[in-house]
Amino acid sequence: MQDIRHEQTILSLPFGLGYTIDITQTLTALAAAGMPARVEAFDRLRFDDGRSAFLATPDPTTTITDSDGGEGRVDDVILLPGGSEGGVLSLVRRYPDLVVVNGKRGRVWANGRQLSGTTMQREATPGWRTVFAIARSIVMHGGGTHAIADRSGVPFQEARAAMPALGVHVFHTPLGWEARDRPALVDWALAAYPGPGGIRTCWRRDTTIDQQADQLISLGGVMSDRWAAQQSGVLVAPNRLTAFFAQHPDMAALGYEPASADDATVKVIVPQDTTVLTGAEGCCADDFITAHVLYEDSWVAANTDAVNGLRQLLHFRSDLAHDLRWHPGGS
Repeated sequence: MQDIRHEQTILSLPFGLGYTIDITQTLTALAAAGMPARVEAFDRLRFDDGRSAFLATPDPTTTITDSDGGEGRVDDVILLPGGSEGGVLSLVRRYPDLVVVNGKRGRVWANGRQLSGTTMQREATPGWRTVFAIARSIVMHGGGTHAIADRSGVPFQEARAAMPALGVHVFHTPLGWEARDRPALVDWALAAYPGPGGIRTCWRRDTTIDQQADQLISLGGVMSDRWAAQQSGVLVAPNRLTAFFAQHPDMAALGYEPASADDATVKVIVPQDTTVLTGAEGCCADDFITAHVLYEDSWVAANTDAVNGLRQLLHFRSDLAHDLRWHPGGS
């Protein structure tokens, strides 16, 4: 059994035979970060510079000595197949010899910091979330810079300064800004959005989700998650609610009690991205934001279906709105 394990070239989790994983995305992300590697054994990668990498999932603190007696530094590789990355930064800072890879999102951490991936690029770009608010407005509504600023809640000067970041993906017309490729811009705004940021708390109350949503809306909250997706017409059980607030309400005074993320009926977020609040569509966040909230829990099949449903809905609405702008008298 040990001979077979060390001779096979497919990684297995947990240690043993039968449960295998595809690490193509992981190898691609490592190569993009300047750390090309190959599979050496069922639980081992070998970097081109000679370092050995041990597959440490699910125990990220496990280390292994290089069996060939090499004196090079030995790294552990943790595979994060997607979803939440909470705690990654503190982990790599605590264990600088760790190499953490999220192949799904193309992110690599090593030497105590992020080496590659879109998060680092976003954080280096001032006003990045403003760019997403502008992109969402253009692809769904078009219009001039003043109209975009008003619709998204972004100050005009910030909107104008952020516009060049969209580059050739938008162009100016007699009716204002338009997307060169509407489906592509919709998909980019869905897939690349870095999230609302801010702080999150979890609460539970033994009343219906509808009653909880109505109460939080009356306090100025902007609703998202599965409840908001159903309001848009997507067939998903409305059994979960995320509420965005500019100021955190006193949930205990409203009859809620603290809960774990799994048991919560409501998650309250005070977002860093304030365009989530200013660009809301009525009582709900726009469908781009709701799709992102659902995607963060995308390992649940119902959520994946809901994200796909919102994506199709956004494509349809974008095309319809474009036709109505340019052919207002058409049939």
